[in-house]
Order: sequence, then C-alpha cells, then structure tokens
Amino acid sequence: MGSSQSQPLVSVVVPSYNYGHLIRETLESLAAQTYEHWECVVVDDGSRDETRAVVEAYAAKDSRVRYVWQENARQGAARNNGMRHSSGAYFQFLDADDLLETSKLERQVEFLEAHADVDIVYGNVRYFDAEGAGLGISRVYSVWDDGRPWMPEVSGRGRVLIEPLLRNNIMVVNAPLVRRRVVEAVGEFDPDITPVEDWDYWARCAVAGFNFRYEDAEGVRALVRAHPLSASLDGRRMLRATLKMRRAWAERTLKEPKDLELNRHLIAECEGLLGVEESMHGERLKATRQLLRAAALDRRARPRVKWLACALLAPFASGEQLKHAVKTSFTGSLADVLRGNSRQ
Repeated sequence: MGSSQSQPLVSVVVPSYNYGHLIRETLESLAAQTYEHWECVVVDDGSRDETRAVVEAYAAKDSRVRYVWQENARQGAARNNGMRHSSGAYFQFLDADDLLETSKLERQVEFLEAHADVDIVYGNVRYFDAEGAGLGISRVYSVWDDGRPWMPEVSGRGRVLIEPLLRNNIMVVNAPLVRRRVVEAVGEFDPDITPVEDWDYWARCAVAGFNFRYEDAEGVRALVRAHPLSASLDGRRMLRATLKMRRAWAERTLKEPKDLELNRHLIAECEGLLGVEESMHGERLKATRQLLRAAALDRRARPRVKWLACALLAPFASGEQLKHAVKTSFTGSLADVLRGNSRQ
C-alpha cells in the first residue's frame, strides 16, 4: 500500500483487566501487521497486576500505543472508553488476550476502501489454548467438543442478518473491521450485558440496516485464546446476560412482529437452559423456578409441556439427566429420566 500518511487510520480498542502477562503478545500481533497506519488504545479496566507497566513500556517504544486507565467497570464500558479516545476511520476491537493474523488490517481496509456500500467486513476465527504462543500456534475452529466451525458466514443487510443474529451471535468481537459511520449511528456498547455486549451490538447494527460482508482468507482471521477465564465458558453468566439482552431487544430494539415473536420463544428457551445450568451446579430449587418460568413464557404447546415436565423432574433428577431431557424429544427424554431415577 502507499505511505502510512495517505492510508486511513484504524483505531484498535483493547480492554484489559489483569492481562498484563498476555497483553504484550497481543500488542506484538499488532506490531506484526502488514498495515502500519493504526493507533491502539489500551483501556486498563482497573487491573491489579502489571498491565500498566507492560503497556506503558510498550508505548514508550511504539507511539501508536496509548494507555488509558479507568475504575473497574467491565469490558463493555472499557470498549466504550476506548472508542471515545479513538480518532480512526475504522474500528478494530481486540481483547487483551487475543491476536490477529498478520494481514487482517491491510486486507480488510483494502476491501472497505473498494466497497463503499459495505459497512462491516469480517472473517473467520481460530481458537488456540492458553499454553499457545505466537502466530505459529496450532488452531481449531471452536472451543466446543465437536470442534466444528460455528459461524454462519452471512452477508447482506436486513432480514438476512437480523434472523441469524436473533438466534445467536455470528462472529467474535475481534473478527470485523467497522466503519466509523456505523459507530456514530449505533452508539456505544451496552455495558450492562457483558459478556454478550458484542452480540447485542451486531444485532443493533443489523436492525439499523447496515451492510455486513463475510470475506474469509488466510491472514485475516481473529485468533482467540481459550482458557478457564474465558467468559464464553461460563454457562450461567452467559445465559443471564443473554436474557438481559433479549429483554432489552423486546423493549427498545426490535420492531417487526415476527422478530418479537421469535425473540419471545428464545427468551423462554434461555430461561429453561439457565434452569439446566442451575441444576448442573446443584441448585435444584433455582432450576425448578427457571423451568417453570420457561413454561409460563413459551406460547408453543409442545415446548411448554416439555418445560413443565422438566420442572417436575428438576427436584429429583441430576443435572446430566435434566440436560438430556431438554436436549431430546419430550416422550423419550421423560421416559429415560424416569428410568434413570428408578435405578438410583
């Protein structure tokens, strides 16, 4: 590409909480980018480790890196703070324990510069374990047992984006490059629904009519570190945040009746799945209450009966049995659980 002065500035926003032992590697993945015209705003979310010392030492060597400190308010608020301190034409969000492949910024800037009608371009993701280091590490498609790719790889605007986003997130927060005009129109992340604030943000972008484009290639992927501290591995936390997000969608985001109805079904499902998670943690009373709430919210006959049956089983069944009951067909799962209880 041309000189850095003629290239659009990319603002990389990095929230960090007690990731001083990993953030140097994250900053080095930025320094390794083939695209050089970027600024990086690291927002220290009240860390109690060496984050400040590591980032300030790095910033002393690379003036593109800036350090901002705030009282602990969680990652959504830290992202917002970083956005306020940024001036780029494009935004790249990057978590403090994750990495980017070396051509990500260059290729995605080139794409957006060549396609004025596209607002958000994103690629795929690969995960690496906590022991991995550097860009030569082995990578997998997902952190779940099946190891299969999970992203739906959808492009466009309107319905083609809204319905998939109602059902699930379509990308990790590090995957896209976002035009400033999107951020100016949609606003900030909702800090009260961490760790699903990025999912909520993409849904709000889709409802606002912005154009997404999936463009995957070697060198442009987000690299996400999977380890025990990953928020995505905490089932109860994720489901509680998801419920809060879906209720907010029902109140102020969704307008179309079909979207509101689908969201209502998915709220009921989240309530039931949270009941299963409570059961998995030995909280049988909480599990029963959640499953009854799911039954009360679900307007579909078969799911309602299933949630009621699971609520009746919750005081007696193990978490694994209840999980099996929810995952399989109603008649078969109920019979299996009852047989399992009779063998105890």
